[in-house]
Amino acid sequence: MAIFLPSYEKIFELKVKPEPGELYLLNFLKENLDDSFEVYFQPFLNGDRPDVIIMRKGGGVMIIEVKDWDLKHYELTDRKKWKVRNQNNAYPKSPIDQVIQYKENIYNLHIENLLELKIRNFKYWTIVSCALYFHNETYNSIQDFLVEPFKEDKKYLNFLKYNVDLLGRDSLKKDIFNRLLRKHYIISDYETSKYFSTDLYESFKRYLKPTIHTMDEGKTIKYNDQQSKLVISERREQRIKGVVGSGKTTVLAGRAVNAHIRTNGKVLILTYNITLKNYIHDKISQVKADFDWSNFYITNYHSFINSEFNNYGIQIEIPSDFSNLSDEEKSEYFESRYYSNEKIFEPFKDSINRYPVILIDEIQDYKLSWMRIIKNYFLETNGEYVLFGDEKQNIYDNELENKDIKTNIAQRPSTMTISNRFGDKIGGIALDFQRKLFSAKYDIDTLTVIQNALFGTTQYFYIEKTEKIDGIVEHINEITRQLNEHPNEIAILGFTIRMLRQYDCYYRYKTGEKTKAMFETQEVYYKLLFDSVNQSDVLKKGIELLKQSRLREDDDKKSVLAVLVTIRQLIKEYNLDSFEIRLKEIILKHNINDLEFEKWYNSIEFNDLLKQSKSRHFYEQIKFVRDNKKLHFWFNSGTIKLATIHSFKGWEANTLFLVIEERYDSGDFRTAFSELIYTGLTRTKSNLIVLNYGNKEYDNDLNEIFKFRK
Repeated sequence: MAIFLPSYEKIFELKVKPEPGELYLLNFLKENLDDSFEVYFQPFLNGDRPDVIIMRKGGGVMIIEVKDWDLKHYELTDRKKWKVRNQNNAYPKSPIDQVIQYKENIYNLHIENLLELKIRNFKYWTIVSCALYFHNETYNSIQDFLVEPFKEDKKYLNFLKYNVDLLGRDSLKKDIFNRLLRKHYIISDYETSKYFSTDLYESFKRYLKPTIHTMDEGKTIKYNDQQSKLVISERREQRIKGVVGSGKTTVLAGRAVNAHIRTNGKVLILTYNITLKNYIHDKISQVKADFDWSNFYITNYHSFINSEFNNYGIQIEIPSDFSNLSDEEKSEYFESRYYSNEKIFEPFKDSINRYPVILIDEIQDYKLSWMRIIKNYFLETNGEYVLFGDEKQNIYDNELENKDIKTNIAQRPSTMTISNRFGDKIGGIALDFQRKLFSAKYDIDTLTVIQNALFGTTQYFYIEKTEKIDGIVEHINEITRQLNEHPNEIAILGFTIRMLRQYDCYYRYKTGEKTKAMFETQEVYYKLLFDSVNQSDVLKKGIELLKQSRLREDDDKKSVLAVLVTIRQLIKEYNLDSFEIRLKEIILKHNINDLEFEKWYNSIEFNDLLKQSKSRHFYEQIKFVRDNKKLHFWFNSGTIKLATIHSFKGWEANTLFLVIEERYDSGDFRTAFSELIYTGLTRTKSNLIVLNYGNKEYDNDLNEIFKFRK
């Protein structure tokens, strides 16, 4: 019999019992799969709740979405949009889109390294398959509804063929189901899958099966008087303000565990910055208590809302003229229609899974409408609702009221004024910055720092914009050598990913050392670019250069080509022997004619390819990579960390290099540039080195602040 998680018996003890279709499917799997299969019923994938997931070590993974729908009550529009018959404006989300969204989220969000593996070779996409089971239908009736009306649409039929298997009740027969498993190589004549490695299997298993945290894994946390009062869980609404380094996340973690113990229920913890998920996870793991990790749902606002849209079948519509809209108009469309739409969950208010406790970190990043949506539709009546934040890190310039962030809690906030992060020097820099740039906008903090903690160094440098990235790298490397600091303790923050990506690329190939970055590497950037122009003649010529290589897949060839272009660009910019040597190594390894490569690289067609406007699909893929990197960011990687200030907000490093670039004239930079710099300045515990890379506007103020605090 297959191994069930939770166990087959415990499934019937769950608060929400299986629907008839789910029960029928589970019984079929129980009778027909052996113990090499694992069956996960309604696993909680950080917000996603697919009905059933089947996994087999060495084989693969299948997601099965179950519907007890009678298809006679539905119809499909010409655009294949689902509609409830005889009901105006009743358009449920397509169950096909729903199950595919679960699969996409597994790659884009949930399983570490899976997205990059897929980027390098698309065949990794096949290790997870999707099936849709209609319990009240036969295979033929499903075909009559979903396939026959569109049999002339070859694109649609191919989409179904390669993405979703359609199952009726008569499909649940052992021979039919085994053919389906063989089709996806979940069972095969081979011992193990070439792509579903043991490491990937273990990654899936860790994610699908939450672990138990024991008291022995925690440590004794010494809370100060302010923190001791605030970690107590109470059924109330509360706003907690804290100066930088006051331990807001430490308090949130302690309160989360106490809230779970008090309610014996799930605790929803929301952030804005997606990278804080792991930081909060680390803080909770330090609490000395016994608990099941499945009781803590930690995510950011947009991921949470997107998951709930998918879980409740809310379809995100794209208007026909969407491509003609500016980026700002597109953002406003999604914001007003979906993420800030305070009534969007109203039709589901009686069926929504609510939480007895909701804790929101970095509340200064939240719009008031988001707070109202969370509180009105996802908090149990009289539940515990606590907001944590620091208004001076208001980098998105959200609405203020009496020099404070406007929230949906009426009571005055509790304030934490003791900073445990840094001593007098850096604390003084933070306060001086507030006085110079925030006095008209916010109240200046009352800040108590670690007494007699004058450790560490603070340095400020102005660097002309004409200097290349290599100068900044060498400057930082020299200071690092002087400090004798281990790479694991160093973070380098900047404003733009473009600059940081160039830094990362130069650093890795110059030093041979690895990094931990919250964005795509230059090699991945080029690989995605090549994917987006897959049919171009110039790309085909590039792939042809690797005809003598042992590589068989075009995806693998494009990955090698991306590495070659990355190194060649470094040579063009910096002309170092070490880069030349590395290029020659790869050219020899793959039997490439170096003269042909140079001709291709220097061709007008290839240079036009690099300069041409990027497609919407390209930028979507880049965003997926960045989100994935942020979700799987852990500080103790043993290497230096590179991130934008936005992404690193909430984290801290022992030694921090802050690279300040010029002010940008659009978006968030225009409205909250000072807050962004302030947030960056306060991310360190000991050493703070600021490199002003051509920003003359802030040079005088920063120079004066640092000179005074030397």
